[in-house]
Amino acid sequence: MGTVLDELILQAAHVVNLLVKFVVIAVILLMLFRWLFLKISPFGWLSYQIRRLTDPMIMPLVQSLPMPNAVSIAPLIVVLVTLLGAYFFQSMMEEVLASLSILLGGVVAGAPLRILGGLLYGAVSILMLLIILRIVSNWIPFVRETRFMWTLFNLTEPVMAPFRQIIPSIGMIDLSPIILIFLLNIVKVAIGSLLLQ
Repeated sequence: MGTVLDELILQAAHVVNLLVKFVVIAVILLMLFRWLFLKISPFGWLSYQIRRLTDPMIMPLVQSLPMPNAVSIAPLIVVLVTLLGAYFFQSMMEEVLASLSILLGGVVAGAPLRILGGLLYGAVSILMLLIILRIVSNWIPFVRETRFMWTLFNLTEPVMAPFRQIIPSIGMIDLSPIILIFLLNIVKVAIGSLLLQ
């Protein structure tokens, strides 16, 4: 029973990995094609189709960047944000799937401490994923006013608000999420050493 569940979780991790890679490669290729076709033939049919696909990702960013050459820099920023978001999303999803494996292993073995450890480890992993998702989403201007962002804010703000009151911002940079993620990593290590070994 345990090996079947482990195999399913391993397959789910593989599917998540493939989806993340597909999204990253698609965004990079779209931005490269945009740059290439706008250099070769800016008014051609193919250039128009690529602009139609990429403008929803680029134009809100262009409008929020205070630079004169924002149109040429925005695709690079989109690629960097995609790579950074994909890296954090993939690592956090692997953590969540690992905690699910721990939880199911504890249920199969009948080990209450392992079940509790799996639940806590998973909760901390999901909270970290939501905080990282909130940070990355704040960088994307057209996502800020969506229902998704409002839900993300409501889920993470009760944990982040006390840290924001303790840790002052440096100019426009809010350090509280970084400190909170660091502390949550320490909590995960503590859970792993106390409840999962």
